[in-house]
Amino acid sequence: MKRLILFLLPLWLLAEAHIFVLHRVDDFRYPTTDISSKFLEKDIKYLLSHNYKIVKLSTLVKRIENNESVDKYVVFNIDDSFKSFYKNGLPVFKKYHVPFTLFVYVESADKHYGDFMNWKQIKDVSKYGELGVHSYSHPHLAKLSDKQIIEDTQKAINSFKKHLGYVPDMYAYPYGEYDKRVKKIINNYFKIICNQNSGAVDKNTPINDLDRIAITGNVNIAKKLKIGVLNVENFLVKKNKNTIEEIRGNVKHPYVHIYITNLGWKKIKTNNGYFDYKPDFRLKTYRNRVIIRYNNKIKTKLILKEE
Repeated sequence: MKRLILFLLPLWLLAEAHIFVLHRVDDFRYPTTDISSKFLEKDIKYLLSHNYKIVKLSTLVKRIENNESVDKYVVFNIDDSFKSFYKNGLPVFKKYHVPFTLFVYVESADKHYGDFMNWKQIKDVSKYGELGVHSYSHPHLAKLSDKQIIEDTQKAINSFKKHLGYVPDMYAYPYGEYDKRVKKIINNYFKIICNQNSGAVDKNTPINDLDRIAITGNVNIAKKLKIGVLNVENFLVKKNKNTIEEIRGNVKHPYVHIYITNLGWKKIKTNNGYFDYKPDFRLKTYRNRVIIRYNNKIKTKLILKEE
């Protein structure tokens, strides 16, 4: 029995959860951010039939805070509070009695934008899941001044208080974009923060920097569930203006694959667990991903081009 426990212990320690994020449901005008209710139902049925625990984000965070196993835990996030989720997605979650976390684009509710839920619908949604904040005006936060970020955040907080009487302690970055400055400001207001860096979550994941995996179209949920956490120590992306000069870190693997947007993948051997890649690559787009991968385990950083 002792041998069995010792054998299983490393697997338990490495157990991972997954946060899936979706936007529109059955809104086929926007295929890159849409999932059909048919495929959403298929994904939920797969998870339930394979003994995954679908929980609210706050439930997962509590387990992380309590240093408890998150093995086979799954969270569904819905960003932007599109009306198509209320009409086509909510009935699926209600049918299977599974919760979710909706991040509200606050200005859209305040100003009654046509494609988005109003406050009455948002309040109705909260009976079946929980709510988070997705900014007030859905801006590119890194392009704003400190003052503008604070003003946008405060407007969202005030509107939540006015319409619902409380403010959630969860926030998701608009467009998944942030840098150190943005993160520091938002962290002054919210304890739980979600990015959009593709990856899994384990009980060592900081709750103010939670990776999420987007699901659209006919996604292979079983394949997405194989994504694991790659532990990279001293992970540094050295950028000089808009050129990535160096990517380095420590992993417990003989090699890693490194990806940069518009450059592609490169296999890099490690030396005593240390990797050092000097691509000297000039960024071509505003949003860029640096991904470190070993087998199915990944670690992602978002790198924004200076404008």
